[in-house]
Amino acid sequence: MLQRDGVALRPLLLRLLRSAGAGGIATLVDLASLSAMVALLGLTPRAASVPALTLGSIAMFFGQKHFAFRARGGPVVREAVQFALVQVVGLALNAALYDVALKASPLAAHWYIAARLVTTNIVWLGFSFPTWHYVFRRV
Repeated sequence: MLQRDGVALRPLLLRLLRSAGAGGIATLVDLASLSAMVALLGLTPRAASVPALTLGSIAMFFGQKHFAFRARGGPVVREAVQFALVQVVGLALNAALYDVALKASPLAAHWYIAARLVTTNIVWLGFSFPTWHYVFRRV
């Protein structure tokens, strides 16, 4: 069994893959709502950013809880509150990083969906996935 510092890597890698799948669905919700708000409502990518991320976050909770971490029978209210706190920080990190990317490059503003994919994946790998291990503990 693959281990590093006493931690079994195989279950962690499988959880990472499931988390990526759940994140993929949440990302589709985020990008679809971002695109709809820009194309149909006439909002700028910056103005549509936070509402789209919020809708994606709701999808993310259910995907991470039930599919990625397979948390069953735990205190749902505690998980929801802790997840919401993680998401608020993640939302701020995503919004800030996305804003920096849009300001830093005219290409990022033109390719705003690609910029969103890059920035959200940086936040997911560096902050969200590691932190969710404290939120969704298997009972």
